[in-house]
Amino acid sequence: MWKSTVIRCSVLFILALWAVLPSNSQAYDITVSLEEAERLALTRNRNLRFAQRNIEAAAAETLNAAAFPNPTLAISGDHLNLKSNPTAFGSRTPTESQIRIDQTFERGDKRALRMAQAGSELTATRLDFDDTLRQTRLNVRNAWFELKLAEHNVDLNSIIASQAEGILELARRRYQAGDLSGADLGRFEADAARAQAGVRTAESTLTRARTALGILLADENHALQLVTQGDWPEEKIKLPDTATITTAISQRPDTLAATARVEAARHHVGLAQARRTRDVTVSLQYERQPADITQPRNSLGFEVSIPLFLGNNFEGDIRRAHAEMALAEDQLEAIRARTQAEINQLVDELQRASDRWHALQEQALPAARRTASAAELAFSKGAISALEFLDAQRILRAAELDTLQARSDLAQAHAALDAALEITISKEQEPAS
Repeated sequence: MWKSTVIRCSVLFILALWAVLPSNSQAYDITVSLEEAERLALTRNRNLRFAQRNIEAAAAETLNAAAFPNPTLAISGDHLNLKSNPTAFGSRTPTESQIRIDQTFERGDKRALRMAQAGSELTATRLDFDDTLRQTRLNVRNAWFELKLAEHNVDLNSIIASQAEGILELARRRYQAGDLSGADLGRFEADAARAQAGVRTAESTLTRARTALGILLADENHALQLVTQGDWPEEKIKLPDTATITTAISQRPDTLAATARVEAARHHVGLAQARRTRDVTVSLQYERQPADITQPRNSLGFEVSIPLFLGNNFEGDIRRAHAEMALAEDQLEAIRARTQAEINQLVDELQRASDRWHALQEQALPAARRTASAAELAFSKGAISALEFLDAQRILRAAELDTLQARSDLAQAHAALDAALEITISKEQEPAS
């Protein structure tokens, strides 16, 4: 009897423990602050890893550029007697044998130009990494702000739905008391249903926001558990002066990368022109010529050869190099112009976002709350119709949602301008081998 009691107690304990432990579908929330999200992205983000691989490839290319032409070794034998045993190398069959080595010597500073071009390409690739870093920070900030907005929207829509249910219960009691028409009750029921639909929509937006941030953090498995920690950043804005904008245009990583590619294109032009300088190939040969079976003769010879540019004088290569350099210069100017326009636009957007936020927070939202409160009191006393009451409630909801959206827009506009003005350049380091 006592054994069965022990078994039942053990089973109940295991079931209770299983019920309270989190399953895969009921995992704990993972809180992440804005600063922590940026830190995690800098160590995990896949785009940054791709950019680092590009640096490693560009660094390897500098080794190829610095390489000298390899010599060529040739060994040959003539006048082999096929009637004798071909495997009898120690036989007395008279043969001629040669050993020859060829070495090409580059002229026209081709190696130095290759190294300079590869070095400029490596610099541009490192600056591409810095620009990817800048854009990643901005993307993480925007994703964090979107998640913060989605969380607030879920909370606000849940409150709105709860209030709508409470108002609906009040309307039903008034309807049962004969103080409210069926048409007005239907309006309250439709309003409560819309509020519940708003909660579902907000929850879907929250899922998308969590997924977007999880992808940037390279943590897709736990993306749906992400929860923001901390409040919105400061509301105060500081607009950049002319000197700050000028510095950003000339010193931002993408501008510097384009400048480095112009330098690489110039070196490529020099390399294409240097191809018209003839390289020299020097050959050294040792030859063994047996005069007879007992007295062989040995000889040493050399050869110098240069190419004759009779069919191709590399005019096409030179013109292509000049065209590529002009393209690189045009791209540099386009980046500078785009940066100028981008900063001007972001300054205007930040000003407008700040004005909109303050207008909603300080004027529209308080006015909507006063109107809704007065409408609720008037409706409870039968002074206004259900339609007027619901209209006041909808105005309040719209004001609350618009204020939340304006706060997110202000934070994102501030982050976008900060990223546009960012000129942080990481220290040059050779990639780990």
